[in-house]
Amino acid sequence: MNFTQPNDTSLIICSTTRLAQSLHEVHGQEQLAQAQNQWQPLQAMTLQQWLDDLVEQASLTGQIPFAQTPRVVLDATQERILWEQAIADSLAQETMGALFDQAGMAVAAMEANHLLLGWNIALGDAVQTEETRQFLRWREHFRKRCKQSGWLESARYLDWQIAHLQAGVGMLPPLIYLAGFDRISPQQQRLFAVLSARGVTLRTWHSSLPTAGAAEQVGYDDAEAECRAAAAWAKLKLNNNPHARLAIVVPQLAKLRARLAAILDDTLQPQTVHAELAETPRRYDFSLGVPLTDYALVSTALALLRLAVQRYRFSQHDVGWLLRNVYWSGSEADARAILEARMRRKLPATLNLEQLLRLTHKAQLDGLPLNRLVEQLTAMQQQAQDWPRKQFASAWAGCFAKLLEASGWPGERNLSSHEYQTKIRWRETLADFSRLDDLLGNLDAIQALSRLLQICREQIFQPKAETAPAILVNGMLEAAAAPLDAVWIMGMNDNLWPPPPSPNALLPAALQRAVGAPNADNKVQAEFAATIHERLLHSAPELVLSWAHKDGERELRMSPLLDGLPQSGVLSGQAQTLAEQLAQPADMQRLADHQAPSVADGEEIRGGTGLLKAQALCPAWAFYQYRLGAHALDEPLEGLDAMARGSLLHAVLQCFWEGHDSAYLDAMNPSQLTAAIEQAVEDGVRLYSQKQEQALPANFMTLEKVRLKRLLSAWLLFEQERSSFNVKACELELSQELAGMQITLKLDRVDELPDGSLVVIDYKTGSQLDYKSWAEDRIAEPQLPVYAALALDGEQVAAVCFAKVRAHEQAFVGIASSGEVLPGLKDLGESRRVFSEDKFPDWAALIAHWQSSILSIAGEIKAGEAAVKYGNVADLAYCEVKPLLRLPERALQLQQMGGSDE
Repeated sequence: MNFTQPNDTSLIICSTTRLAQSLHEVHGQEQLAQAQNQWQPLQAMTLQQWLDDLVEQASLTGQIPFAQTPRVVLDATQERILWEQAIADSLAQETMGALFDQAGMAVAAMEANHLLLGWNIALGDAVQTEETRQFLRWREHFRKRCKQSGWLESARYLDWQIAHLQAGVGMLPPLIYLAGFDRISPQQQRLFAVLSARGVTLRTWHSSLPTAGAAEQVGYDDAEAECRAAAAWAKLKLNNNPHARLAIVVPQLAKLRARLAAILDDTLQPQTVHAELAETPRRYDFSLGVPLTDYALVSTALALLRLAVQRYRFSQHDVGWLLRNVYWSGSEADARAILEARMRRKLPATLNLEQLLRLTHKAQLDGLPLNRLVEQLTAMQQQAQDWPRKQFASAWAGCFAKLLEASGWPGERNLSSHEYQTKIRWRETLADFSRLDDLLGNLDAIQALSRLLQICREQIFQPKAETAPAILVNGMLEAAAAPLDAVWIMGMNDNLWPPPPSPNALLPAALQRAVGAPNADNKVQAEFAATIHERLLHSAPELVLSWAHKDGERELRMSPLLDGLPQSGVLSGQAQTLAEQLAQPADMQRLADHQAPSVADGEEIRGGTGLLKAQALCPAWAFYQYRLGAHALDEPLEGLDAMARGSLLHAVLQCFWEGHDSAYLDAMNPSQLTAAIEQAVEDGVRLYSQKQEQALPANFMTLEKVRLKRLLSAWLLFEQERSSFNVKACELELSQELAGMQITLKLDRVDELPDGSLVVIDYKTGSQLDYKSWAEDRIAEPQLPVYAALALDGEQVAAVCFAKVRAHEQAFVGIASSGEVLPGLKDLGESRRVFSEDKFPDWAALIAHWQSSILSIAGEIKAGEAAVKYGNVADLAYCEVKPLLRLPERALQLQQMGGSDE
């Protein structure tokens, strides 16, 4: 679409870098449309870029003596750091100074200083608040440091440039166009007045339509619905006209950026979900980038540096992320993934570089191909050890670059265009960091890395698009370089537009209102919003302005700027996510995929009774986890998790009871019992620790032994209430044939009573123990029934129970053939609410039911039954392979078909 352009040599001063770039792109497209092979580049730049070039030329030609130029013009990062230091110096004598958010106050002070200079705010003594007086003290420190070092911040540098222009410095063009200046500060007005006085003609660059476009407003349920509607609208427009130029304008672009990108991808380019197409040029482009730390290539570099610097406080989650990262793993990716699983099992939640290197060495000796990783970790360790304790930022920048090179970052493969641009920006940021020597002085490694991380967070970056996008996704302040075909403006709620006032807290609000400073009050915001609103209405012949009825549970209202606009009819519906598109019943091909290969005769199956439990609850769970070997990665933590603590208790109980009987317990006096308990705890801890990769901290184990002694003492006191018994087996492993399959079982404990009958016991430390499924057709807790009905077939079993071993609660929970076998354990006759008399008339019938149910479930496993079916989703709470069951997709498909997931 053409727009008026006086001539190619015109100088256009733009309010933003983005607008200048867009003008260049539009100008190039214009020339290509006119079949031009070469042309004079358009002179479009920001005000600061033009002034810097002008002053540089004047300095080179001698119009400005070198001695009069500032030694350093502070960029935003340098200025913020200097404000932080000024605030720290000012608060040094304050007793509570360390509690202040000095970084946040530095940003506020920096803004206040720019408002004072840019908007001519005069601070008289009568209107100063305590916050203002504090700010002026900080400002005094700031100015003093600048004067000593010959520095100028950007606001005073603009004053310096204006003064030299007023003195006749520089060759000025006869005509300058101003583009995108919705709000002009008094400081800028003073500059433009100087330019006019020197004969420069200033005009406004008109890149919009002469008349407002046809606009209509529409309300949606929430911001999510707005995003979906805007995406569907954009798709419809491009389907009707593939060459259309569109814009989606969003007040809260930073907040909604990720959601908009996802729905636009799903709607316009669903193929980008594939990893190899992730960087396919999009049909849309954002005016707002994201912090440099959000790019995986940069965050990988920073994580590698943290691994070297923070040697004793590195999270295992971060190490795992590094090991899987494409910018570090390369050809060893599979081996490094296996190493991560081993690390999760064997190392604590936080570790250091030495521990990781030691584990990697051992894994390499075990056959994992990790040669490159060992070399890289060794080089990182050596370089970090050779670093001096403190040095300047420039020296640290060199050290960090060398360490990243030694670590193998950014990986072995060739970088894409976006990745290469990100790498270049990282190098530029490292160079910016190296120029902070005068400001930061000597730093240790942690301080240096912390400063570098802060700079990366502040750097907003977006790789350049390879082609001109069809859809521009802008914030409200972005001006279009040329009229568009259609615009959708989101978020037109009264709490967002006009934007609420936010005057600077360090300056008197009355003075900010008096000069009309940005964000000063509702009047200033309303006038500014009206200006922006008018510009947007002239940006395209067709506009849709949408707003949301709700934000969560909060009711919202339409912006008053929409008053008088007609309400839109049905536009284009709402875009669907890729998952919703794929879940359409009409597009689905239905296949029965519940049948897995059958189990060969004699084939040994992993999992023991856990396999039977999973098959009873959900056959697919059993197939994925136990037959295919899929399982969740261990969650690393400091100390022991509940399962590990249970295993430790099992080892202690085994050490106490193995080879003993009730007479052994009854014969001991209190001191002997205490000694026996202490010995069992020591033996159990040693038995458990022998199987661990790394010994637990001594102070932790001391506390753990106290816990175990208390548990064992309470439990043995409870067991003394029992009649005579002999412990026949502890932690007994055996192989059991079920439906032609060999399954390994492990019995916690089997006691023999005087009459020769057996009691099967399984230790539990949980508070909720449920045996009700023992009466059901599909036994969800099959461990004890398997032992009683099959593993001990031919033996007389008198009771089957859980032993609840807790510090303040001890009990036997289960079922007995008679009421006198164990204290508090009910027999079959007392448990008729669970075991009905018609189904279980006697003990033999219960044993037969267990045999039948378990063999039926085993037969399913043997036959390869692997369907995703379950009684209640709560039954899958401990399923390690839940992602493979694809429950969300199942629920979405059933929802699309109007069914239920029950």
